[in-house]
Amino acid sequence: MSSAAYNVERNVEHNAEQLGSAAFRQRHGLRLAYMAGAMANGIAGEALVESLTRAGCLASFGAAGLSLQRIESAIVHLRAALPGKPLCFNLIHTPDDPELELALVELYLKNGIETVEASAFMSLSPAIVLYRARGAHIDAAGRAIARNRVIAKVSRREVAEPFFRPAPETILSALLASGALTAGEAAAARLLPVADDVTVEADSGGHTDRQSLVCALPALALLRERIARSFPAAARVGLGAAGGMSTPAAIAAAFAMGADYIVTGSVNQACVEAATSPAVKRLLAEADLADVAMAPAADMFELGVQVQVLKRGSLFAVRAAALWDLYRAFPSLQALPPAERERLERQFFRLPFAEVIAATDAFWRERNPALAELAARDPKVQMGLVFRWYLGQSSRWAIQGQEDRLFDYQVWCGPAMGAFNAWAADTRFARPEARRAAEIAEALMQAATERSLNSAAPSPVLHDASPIAPLIAAADIQATAGLPQSEEDIQEWLMEQIADQLAVSTDEIDPRRTFESYALDSARALLILTRLETRLSLKLSPTLIWNYPTIEALAARLYKMSQARTTPAEATTAAEAAQPA
Repeated sequence: MSSAAYNVERNVEHNAEQLGSAAFRQRHGLRLAYMAGAMANGIAGEALVESLTRAGCLASFGAAGLSLQRIESAIVHLRAALPGKPLCFNLIHTPDDPELELALVELYLKNGIETVEASAFMSLSPAIVLYRARGAHIDAAGRAIARNRVIAKVSRREVAEPFFRPAPETILSALLASGALTAGEAAAARLLPVADDVTVEADSGGHTDRQSLVCALPALALLRERIARSFPAAARVGLGAAGGMSTPAAIAAAFAMGADYIVTGSVNQACVEAATSPAVKRLLAEADLADVAMAPAADMFELGVQVQVLKRGSLFAVRAAALWDLYRAFPSLQALPPAERERLERQFFRLPFAEVIAATDAFWRERNPALAELAARDPKVQMGLVFRWYLGQSSRWAIQGQEDRLFDYQVWCGPAMGAFNAWAADTRFARPEARRAAEIAEALMQAATERSLNSAAPSPVLHDASPIAPLIAAADIQATAGLPQSEEDIQEWLMEQIADQLAVSTDEIDPRRTFESYALDSARALLILTRLETRLSLKLSPTLIWNYPTIEALAARLYKMSQARTTPAEATTAAEAAQPA
């Protein structure tokens, strides 16, 4: 049994409850300094929140993308299931729809939700300030006391800074003038930082700046220290670590850098309690570190904002990128070339444009009538909303496990998932059906405690085996041999190989896109490279294949190289020299 398995399976004297900040645990009524971040569309739903809350962890309900009625139903359910327990709900910033954000805050205030996880905020809004200030007061000792707690999820210093400080006077004055706050609440808010805790989000699934935690966490700790010199209350704001928190080593490292608590994300989506489909959980359980890609975001598509998604087993990242390219290149749906229009209707939407336009119009007339009217007048706006229809539906297809849409699944995921799978291979959590959120939380924290105390111990010896070897059989490679007759021959062969590895039709492969954009994992990419070398009788540089502008251009270059009949050593040099600038 490996030492990793030993840490999980054996009872040990060291206590995971001592890991992290006692102040954070006390503030939120927790046993462990462990938080599960919100996952949109209710993926972090009632079952996940119940499980982790009962285990003494903090779990944020994934309210983003849900109706107010659905969110209130969850509040009622969780209040009944967890009497007296702290509840945390997600509050996502919606700058394009401030009324929705304010309505959500009013819902939380009406139902007495004690804590919100504030995410996607680029600046403070009246809604978040209202939530923080409502019910705040100054006690007999002159101390400002907040009734509502805010955990802000940020990735950059300039976004974090306002959360360490009191709410801006301009917003407080406006809320006071409108009657939304009393004079006492506003006075207390002037003495309180907007957030109780700030989560430093590194390379996570979904919206992410792909920051390095080892750089971002110390930087925000220094920012907190600097602000505290002029505003001492900032020193009490907790700092959490998110992004990559999926192994004992990563968690121990975060606490060693000064994190008060850690936040998990992708790992929880693969758990039994997550409100997503078994098909998604299977894909997540098979993911490796590199099986993620960036793709256009549904909520901020027109701005070019991206989210990190699972690319293993799905073509979503490739198709979403194609929609973004078309959006930038053409002024309207009507201006699309007929071939592109036919491809979108047949492969992406599986509906005529007219039906998608009608569905989009109906949706926005109910949610944002002004935007629907603008789309009716402006073809570019209409185009963006139609493309966003596909991006929005892709998440629903994944959550519902719609089998005929498997290759369109949009699953938010970071590299933490692959790291967890590697660690879990030596534990009972290797089996997807054994992945229960509370048990994983306990195991990770206990193993992280052990690792912190035994950091000088030698690393365990792991299996000396390559995951690539079983994929490459001599007979299989030999079967691909055969000299190309033309550039088109190589191009067609490359398209067939990519389609075969992704288990899709060659119609899905566009030679005008890069080899890299098809999001093959390293093992499958290496297999294609090995077959290609055999077919062309050339030794090729992997960087040539991976970085060439398009499959079409790559095929032309490879044909020229094959015709030159260079030696393997010369071919390697030629390939490296031919890398695009």
